[in-house]
Amino acid sequence: MRKKVYTKKHILAAARDLLVEKGFSFITARNVAEHMGISTQPIYLEFKNMEDLKLTLLNSVYEYLETEFFTKKQTTDSFTNFGLGYINLAKSDNKLYISLYLDQHSYGQELQNLSFDLFQKCMKSDEKYVAFSKEQLEKLHMQLLIVATGMASLTLSGILKQTEEQLVTAFDTVKENSIA
Repeated sequence: MRKKVYTKKHILAAARDLLVEKGFSFITARNVAEHMGISTQPIYLEFKNMEDLKLTLLNSVYEYLETEFFTKKQTTDSFTNFGLGYINLAKSDNKLYISLYLDQHSYGQELQNLSFDLFQKCMKSDEKYVAFSKEQLEKLHMQLLIVATGMASLTLSGILKQTEEQLVTAFDTVKENSIA
């Protein structure tokens, strides 16, 4: 009888399920293996350690966020589109949003770096932002990250009920104040 092969892709899918349902702290070799109905051996054959699995998972999740949320063209402005991406994520994949941005975990710096790399990529593809220095983009990103995740969290909780037009106006104000 041939043994079943568990690939990196299978293991990442199981880890993503746990991330969404239980949060980062629940992602252990034992929990991932139990979720898959296997021993921990295939996990350690595919990943050096659990840190490697979690960082690979974060990168995989950010690839998903890039295509599904942060690069969607909702307006003519990349800055505003990026901010709307956080709000749309909170509305449509709220468990993932909560696991990434509200639950306590030790991957905040990695998330911030992934977010900035993607933000920088988006801004550099918009002629309005091509001439911005890395320092200017870092400032813009940090302001947007604070406001967008705050607005997304308030939207998720039902406290904030803004129209897209109101959200766009809010992001325009953040941009103007950050550039000034």
